[in-house]
Amino acid sequence: MKYVLLIEPGYKTLFPPLGLMRISTWHKWAGDQVDFVKEPPSPPSYFGYKHPNLKKQYDVIYITSLFTYHYAEVIACIRKHQTLYPDAEIKVGGVLATLLPDMIEKETGVTPHIGLLKEVEECPPDYSLFPKLPYSIAFTSRGCFRGCRYCVVSFIEPNFFTREHWERDVNPASERIIFWDNNWLYSPNFFKDIEKLKHIGKPYDFNQGLDCRLFDEGKAKLLGQTKIYPLRFAFDNPSQDRPIQDAIGLAKKHILTDIRVYVLYNSEEEYDTPEYFYYRINELNKLKVAIYPMRYRPINSVSFHWVSPRWEKNVLRGLKLILTFFYKNGMIKRSRKAFLKMFGRNPEEFQRKMLKINAYDRALWRSKNEKRRC
Repeated sequence: MKYVLLIEPGYKTLFPPLGLMRISTWHKWAGDQVDFVKEPPSPPSYFGYKHPNLKKQYDVIYITSLFTYHYAEVIACIRKHQTLYPDAEIKVGGVLATLLPDMIEKETGVTPHIGLLKEVEECPPDYSLFPKLPYSIAFTSRGCFRGCRYCVVSFIEPNFFTREHWERDVNPASERIIFWDNNWLYSPNFFKDIEKLKHIGKPYDFNQGLDCRLFDEGKAKLLGQTKIYPLRFAFDNPSQDRPIQDAIGLAKKHILTDIRVYVLYNSEEEYDTPEYFYYRINELNKLKVAIYPMRYRPINSVSFHWVSPRWEKNVLRGLKLILTFFYKNGMIKRSRKAFLKMFGRNPEEFQRKMLKINAYDRALWRSKNEKRRC
């Protein structure tokens, strides 16, 4: 029997670490004893912190990683546990580890695992690690054939494949299912999956969005027979212009649900400008769907505040302030009148408004600091 420790570093995240949940099942099936800990935030003062319920020694320690801008937290976590458990074998994986393996190895001496851990892929998640989790997490498929330059999927999951028995990942006690597929509509098992979803009968959500270019009336009708909520698409690049409008029309016709659309901005693509961003959110607002702007950061950068050469820092900050303070969960859901008031009637007015909001916030911040000094 081995003593295994699973660790999620001290960064903020909306969802639990699915990879560690599968690894937990894999080791428990082998008869090993598994502990899991979510690290507290780890500035230097926390370096010596040790969770009070952990053992004095472990045989294997798995450390997961998420976004590249979590780099500092991941490196601190690795170093800390190298100090606390010098005899343990430390394994590092996840998104960041796959994208920046050489940097991690240079700083810690640990050679990260790249991509998926195939031996655990068919293991169901260990929901006992998160007993109050109200949803199940599953993949019906892995990978995507699109190969978009701004997307990490081709690095982590370079080949598209289906998971035949994904229903084993569903916790019977959960209220709903969240799928993390990258392009479910491309799956040859789509029609089989629809039948399984109808049989399971739980509300579900494809959290990464559906490909509007593969959405048609037949699929819309089938989805309308299930409990999908919400229905997500993306409008990230010019190839989705017209398909997204058509997909929204079909969804409104056949699926009575909340429609949400991701909109990527601040990327390295030539077409990604403030003008094109405004065009997309304006189009979607006219169609009366919820818009979820998502700021891009390069897949090989550890900076949280990266700025595209086609965007201006102060315009980005003004947009962030509006999304943070005026919209619930960052989603634009206001009426047409409110949208025009906040974002302007054209791209030029949009940028002026963002700059004005940023300048106002800066002035307010300076005023507050001056009062404190007095």
